[in-house]
Amino acid sequence: MPSVDILLDLARKNRYVLVLLLLGPPLIYLTIYFFAPFLITLLYSIGFVGSRGAITGRVSIEFYKQAFRWVYLKVFYNSLILASLTTIGCFLLAYPVAYFIAIKAPSRWRNPLIVSVIVPYWVDFLLRTYALMNIFSMLGIMFRYEAVVIGMIYDYLPFMILPLYASLEKIDKSLLEASYTLGASPWKTFLHVTLSLSKPGIAAGTILVFVPAIGEFVVPAMIGGVSVTTIGTLTWDLFLKFHDWWRGAAVSVLYIAVVLAALAIYMKKVGELEI
Repeated sequence: MPSVDILLDLARKNRYVLVLLLLGPPLIYLTIYFFAPFLITLLYSIGFVGSRGAITGRVSIEFYKQAFRWVYLKVFYNSLILASLTTIGCFLLAYPVAYFIAIKAPSRWRNPLIVSVIVPYWVDFLLRTYALMNIFSMLGIMFRYEAVVIGMIYDYLPFMILPLYASLEKIDKSLLEASYTLGASPWKTFLHVTLSLSKPGIAAGTILVFVPAIGEFVVPAMIGGVSVTTIGTLTWDLFLKFHDWWRGAAVSVLYIAVVLAALAIYMKKVGELEI
């Protein structure tokens, strides 16, 4: 097509056109499905938008003041604890699996083993959650906090295994042999060589698990019921149960701020991420 040929020719001659062609579609997608909804949420949170979408023209922080009430702060705290327990649990289970596949397993078995980790998660998320509900009901732990933690760990485990495997698989095995040759025990080799070199994978896995876990809605709502309240369930109630879009928007914006702050602190501690 002539128009396509013209664009390709311009892209070859002008790097700005090439950048525009590469970044244009994703930027348009983000603008429509992320930036625009976030802007609308922000306008609701400051009271700039009134009932039925009417523009009030006023700006207020009243809804943010209400979001700092103890009942909401307690939900934020509970969500942080639940996300932290999920992340720690995923790490403790995922590291031995990723270590075995990347370091100990024969190279011909690595791809099949990684596929075996991923395949169960091709089943729909809701179906897996319903299956967990049946199992927890038989065990007598349904609608309890520990059931929610187990369900969260189960659902997010691959997000920890895969980055850990990618990081461990890149470790030069000669470094491990050199450590043994210099007299280091297997435990010291693991702590000072393997664990140290896998920090980028740990950082990436932590982010991939912690960020969505802190706002999780499905697992706490279906497995925890009314016994476990998180930011996700609170936001759902404010928007759809109580139709309080303004307070719900304020809680949502604060949630994003908390996540960004946690990410900034974590990335400052671990340094630049390189997978």
